[in-house]
Amino acid sequence: MKYYLIIGYQLIGKYKNFPTVRVHINKQLVDEFVCDNEKSMEISSQLRLGWHISEEYGTINRDQLDTISYTTPAKFRNIELDASTWLDYGKLVLSVSNNNSNYNNGFMTKKSLVWFTPVLLIRKDVYDHESILHSIIKKLHHARLTGRSDSDDRRKWDSKVRHKWPGFNTYRDRRFSNLGSTIGNVDLFQGGNFEIEFDIKKKHNTHMLVEKDVPLKGYFYMDRFFEAWCQHHKKNYFEISVTEDQDQTSTPSKLNTHLKVKSKQINISDENS
Repeated sequence: MKYYLIIGYQLIGKYKNFPTVRVHINKQLVDEFVCDNEKSMEISSQLRLGWHISEEYGTINRDQLDTISYTTPAKFRNIELDASTWLDYGKLVLSVSNNNSNYNNGFMTKKSLVWFTPVLLIRKDVYDHESILHSIIKKLHHARLTGRSDSDDRRKWDSKVRHKWPGFNTYRDRRFSNLGSTIGNVDLFQGGNFEIEFDIKKKHNTHMLVEKDVPLKGYFYMDRFFEAWCQHHKKNYFEISVTEDQDQTSTPSKLNTHLKVKSKQINISDENS
């Protein structure tokens, strides 16, 4: 099975030389590159929410478009990997060296910070085929909404430890803000020489990046950042539409989830970077 390991990178506050990044999987060096990017870019994702309520005396239709934008490093590394010899448990280590800062009379004026975002591990066949990826995105949106139909279900859903798939970024999903420090606690923005470790675990017939020493249980979730990043870099834009149809005179409400492909994205300030 082939995988892509995708690493976005940016140096903030360069001092002297660009640092070096080494990538190890299961103690083997799989890539080495210079963190020579100092630029960021803007990406965005759109979610359309609709409510159609039928009553004895008429209907109510409401439509709302939610656009969310993120800043992310303008460069990324895409490493193709052969996972045929991988076990069900492994490790990914990102190590940064030659990342010097300067001190003048005890004060630091050049921090030389490295920012990794995103760090993704995704099957090649999933990432390369839009229909497969779009189907997963649509199903995860639908599962999250149908699993939180009332306050009791919402508490049960939100109480679970859910890992972010297909990897990590520095943005916390506000929908899971009540989960405390168990999710999304990897520090991807650091200065000096450092290492970041991730566990690689196999579940649902795929290898996943998870936080070090955090159990892999339950269904994973996908955040809006990955949807935005994927659309921008693949130049294949879409809009997720979630509609709730409710007939107050008879049947329970019904949720419908759709993914609509678009010709271009909006609200991106630097599309050609």
